[in-house]
Amino acid sequence: MNTIRIAQANHRTSHTLIDSVVVGVAYAALSALAAAVLGPMSRLAPTWDNIAVWALTGTLVALALSPLVRHSSWPRSETVLAAWVALALVRSLGLGIEGALFKPEAATSAVVGGAAGIVISLLVAWLAVQLMLPAGSDRAQAEHGPRRAWWDWTWRVAAVGLAYFVFYFVFGAANALLYTLKFYQNNPQYGLSLPPASTIFLAQLIRGPLFALGALFLARAVPVSRARLALWLGLLLFVVGGLGPYVEVTFRSMPLGFNLATLAEILLQNFLTGVVAAWLFGAGRPANAK
Repeated sequence: MNTIRIAQANHRTSHTLIDSVVVGVAYAALSALAAAVLGPMSRLAPTWDNIAVWALTGTLVALALSPLVRHSSWPRSETVLAAWVALALVRSLGLGIEGALFKPEAATSAVVGGAAGIVISLLVAWLAVQLMLPAGSDRAQAEHGPRRAWWDWTWRVAAVGLAYFVFYFVFGAANALLYTLKFYQNNPQYGLSLPPASTIFLAQLIRGPLFALGALFLARAVPVSRARLALWLGLLLFVVGGLGPYVEVTFRSMPLGFNLATLAEILLQNFLTGVVAAWLFGAGRPANAK
């Protein structure tokens, strides 16, 4: 019996890897097409090295999304919607707003790029759900946990957004004191500069609730324990809202020490936000729930 279970687990893992690579390749193709259409308004050109990076980050996004999709108890169309909301809000809209605020001179490019990202997110979410959601999932949407009034969800979304805001500045300040502030001062050749504090505050006050709303739909679709949901949401927010865009845009232009410090900061910020979201949004199903 154990041998059969191990074989089944290995089979599921291999299928998940293959499906994720397919999603990653599709994401790379869509991103290259968008970059070619947008031209100068795109942050990255559709070169072969960028396409390879897009394929890698798209695969990582699909892997992070896979457990939430595979365990969704919602029908296919609602699961696509939940995945799309998460990808669009956490990455495309959130980073687009942040980019417009941090670099007002490039606001148009940030808005256009964000809009293109929302469309790409829909296609990626659709493909991921088609490949990963088990057959027979097209049934009536199931409700998990108690029904809540709109104001009950509102304060929970606000609380998760506030948690992200606090984590952002706590771990950002710690990283600045330990590494990045001196790096900025001692390496002017990289052209790094901090936006005004008021701009950073505004950007993160907007991004926090977007992270919360992105996590909300997936949390309600997956009837698992809060511990498992915390792990899955934490990894998803880290990959979609941090690792993916950082690897695409910044990683190759900065030294390894800076990259490791920054990614560690983002991991702590985003993963812990996912933990808070799981605690406030999750239905608290038993740990052995399927």
